[in-house]
Amino acid sequence: MVSRKKKLLLVMSIVGLLLVISTTGLFAAGAQEATSTEQKSMTLRLAHISDEGHPSHKASMLFKELVEEKTDGVVKVEVYSNSSLGSAPEYTEQLQLGALELGLVTSGQLQVWVPEYGAVMIPFLFEGYEHAHRALDGEAGELLADYAAEQGFVVIGNWEWGFRQLSNRLLKVEKPADVARLKMRVPNEIQLESMYKALGATTSIISFPELYMALAQGVVDGQCNPLSTIYYQKLYEVQPFVTILNHVYNTQMLVASEKAWNSLTEETKQIVLDASAQAGALARELTVNSEEELIQKLEEADVTVNYPDLAPFRDKMGPAIKTIGDFAGNEFTDKFVKLVEQAR
Repeated sequence: MVSRKKKLLLVMSIVGLLLVISTTGLFAAGAQEATSTEQKSMTLRLAHISDEGHPSHKASMLFKELVEEKTDGVVKVEVYSNSSLGSAPEYTEQLQLGALELGLVTSGQLQVWVPEYGAVMIPFLFEGYEHAHRALDGEAGELLADYAAEQGFVVIGNWEWGFRQLSNRLLKVEKPADVARLKMRVPNEIQLESMYKALGATTSIISFPELYMALAQGVVDGQCNPLSTIYYQKLYEVQPFVTILNHVYNTQMLVASEKAWNSLTEETKQIVLDASAQAGALARELTVNSEEELIQKLEEADVTVNYPDLAPFRDKMGPAIKTIGDFAGNEFTDKFVKLVEQAR
């Protein structure tokens, strides 16, 4: 999803090229055209945090295949899974600095540099996957991409992370008071921290690469992530209780550094956009369609999966929603929520 500001810059560049042609003659114009349409050989490194069985990795491999095929191997893609190029905050910073070409970044991770993305994770904002996809593939997502572009991030397209579910090692969570008995791991994302505090839990910020060990050693009691992450990262091995809350939705985006994006010809950019669209569709399909199967697999592994009444949890979210609005900007948050409601 290239922002509208990027599109405007592209139009301005074309106008500038026409002025060069009119003032310097066909030879100079021909030289300009050759350098702007011939893609140089290059390698794009794509970093993500997931295990190789995860939908994000499978989609990344499809993206690699499509880009290399459509560019006849001129552009190669190297996929780095399992935080092998660093944690998500680390490689997201590298994207902004232009030291890394591509990364899969969630809304919660990008908000460190683009706080407006914090509004995506307002608790219980989206009624389901279709609603979230309509909103973020439309005007609400374009609005966010504009803010990302101002900070040097090119949002190529929306893939999938998913709705978060709560897992823990101590008890079956049926009401907010049960959450208050837990010490919850949270990433460095204000939405989850404020949400669990509103439910009465204590929280501890732990990075994703350290999550499994922290859970296994009892440093924290619980965490929340989509079912695909709970299963493929094997968190269920040390978390015998999973509660289906669908309380926070995370989009995961394919993001390019501005430096890498500007090194691509217009033809290659379109190939990357098309490949991202196909890969993102696969990530969504694998994530959404596998959830019932994953629940069955978790239950077969002696994990207790339950579905509490969500109303008491929603009723506690007022303080968290206020905190998130202050973080993302209240004027922006109001506008964003209205666009999301229009997509309902």
